[in-house]
Amino acid sequence: MRRQDLITLLGVAVTVVLLVLTPKGHAQGPDQAVTVERIEVKRPGIYEIRSSAPMQGNIVSSGSMVKITGYKNVSVGTKIEANRGVVIGAELIIVGTPRRAKAPIKVVWHYPQPGLTNPETNTTTTLDEYMDTQVIGETFPIFWGLTQDWHLISGTWTLEVWQADRKLATKQFQLMKP
Repeated sequence: MRRQDLITLLGVAVTVVLLVLTPKGHAQGPDQAVTVERIEVKRPGIYEIRSSAPMQGNIVSSGSMVKITGYKNVSVGTKIEANRGVVIGAELIIVGTPRRAKAPIKVVWHYPQPGLTNPETNTTTTLDEYMDTQVIGETFPIFWGLTQDWHLISGTWTLEVWQADRKLATKQFQLMKP
């Protein structure tokens, strides 16, 4: 990681479930129109994270937010053994103008059938989505942490990143039983 940024982690209670980097804010002039051309996906695979305190509020059906202080790519690849404690994800970069302008995005995770069933709520979900804002031209990660036994579902996990009604990035991960 080139700089220390704040990373927001979505999880179950205090446990890690899903991560997304929130970079330091950059000024954007009111007259500058933001144009997003594409989103590039880099280094999909397994990551290590350094965590800190939990945040209040549920953002996705699978949990609440937890802040972490850093991350490191452990291995690149999309075929992953579904073990408890594994964090999957990728680094992304928004290509557009003006550089360092803030661009709103929607992050969507699709889960394999039959979906994820939270044993505390007995609720099953086949996808989670949330809104975020990222900086054009700066690398940011999006992660999903397999922290509970009910997260260890084999099959295709799909990460999508949207801007408005345009799907700009897709990455699939094949999770397998060890």
